Amino acid sequence: MQCVANYEIKSELSVFDDGRWLKLQHPNGLFRARIRNIVRDDFSTPFLLSLHLTFDAQNLDEAADVAEERLADCLNMLALITGSSFVRHRIRQIVDCTPDVQMRSCLMWGDSIGHEDPTPFLDDRITNSIDRLLAFDTPPTMRRAMRWYRIGINSSNPDDQFQCFWFALELIATSQKSTEKVHDQCPHCKSPLYCETCKSHPLHRPYDKQAIRALIKAVEKDCDDATLAMLGDARNALMHGATLREIEKKLPDPHEEVVDILGKIVFKVLINQFPREIFSEEVVFGNPSTYVHRTMTGVAHIQTVVPVDADGEFDLSFSGTKITMTTDGPPQSARPALIGMTIDQHNRIGGLSYENGDHQEMCRRIYQRAKLHGEQMVTVVLSTDMVRILDTLKRGDTGSWQNLFRDILGDGGA
Repeated sequence: MQCVANYEIKSELSVFDDGRWLKLQHPNGLFRARIRNIVRDDFSTPFLLSLHLTFDAQNLDEAADVAEERLADCLNMLALITGSSFVRHRIRQIVDCTPDVQMRSCLMWGDSIGHEDPTPFLDDRITNSIDRLLAFDTPPTMRRAMRWYRIGINSSNPDDQFQCFWFALELIATSQKSTEKVHDQCPHCKSPLYCETCKSHPLHRPYDKQAIRALIKAVEKDCDDATLAMLGDARNALMHGATLREIEKKLPDPHEEVVDILGKIVFKVLINQFPREIFSEEVVFGNPSTYVHRTMTGVAHIQTVVPVDADGEFDLSFSGTKITMTTDGPPQSARPALIGMTIDQHNRIGGLSYENGDHQEMCRRIYQRAKLHGEQMVTVVLSTDMVRILDTLKRGDTGSWQNLFRDILGDGGA
């Protein structure tokens, strides 16, 4: 089937004339693209190009993956020709553009939340832990390794993350490489290689690869030969221009998990560089579930009529149709609170969530987040909601919801 995808592209360049579509086409018919400026009203939003990409796919479910491959080909050429930046911002729709069809299948991506809430992890324990680590005068090699670890954490591309983590690992490993000579190993049985001419097992100083393996085994006792080989394969592929997706059959599923495996190893390597006495007092570290940055996106599969413009091309503006992701509360940055209540009090909060007033949404959130724990209900209260509740109790306000929370928390909110 033939499809057309509607992308928005961040770029340093614009089409010379607003409203003009520039067209390019692959000579073998793999794709054709149209590019036009998205005119903005002010400087609060980035400049974007609209890029409509037409291509063939087996079905609509596979069309998104095919579109990403064709988009990469298109952006590669734009960057090569112009020497300027062209970065995928987001995808808006993919439309089945099979000829002579009136109602068309479409995938529509919802507008993302934009900026997600942070994790409220920073506190005095973290700053005290940093003070403890700063007492150690870190050598230059370790500072460089910590820099690459930080860059890897910050990167949004898993391929880049893996390479940055590997740089950190290699810096530490090579700086500590033993001067004791080692044997070369048989690639099959791992026994020391024997030279028939010299009648001996040749020795040499450890290669960088051997030093890295030794360091990994030192900090991660359970790391087996298969994992070491997988990490080595990923490193070799990336350093020679391939991508993790291209070697995904050699990697865990999903293939991005290899980033987490290496990231956790590098973390342990870095921590092991500090003197033991640093940890004579409590030192707190964060332990992320993943280093890979992911964004939740809503995608709707709809059937609709897609009009064509004066040039006979599909009008992908979809005026009047919009999919938006919403949250169940205002932006948060502080830690939520945990409160307990009786089952009757929980039911009364549920009733207040249907009562008109500015408390309705707050009560709904508190009611829906509650879980039965023993003989009472326990619920998570957003920090902004808790501030509002405590403030109204301290002021002595009265009303249906204020009185209920006074019963639950007491006059002082304790």
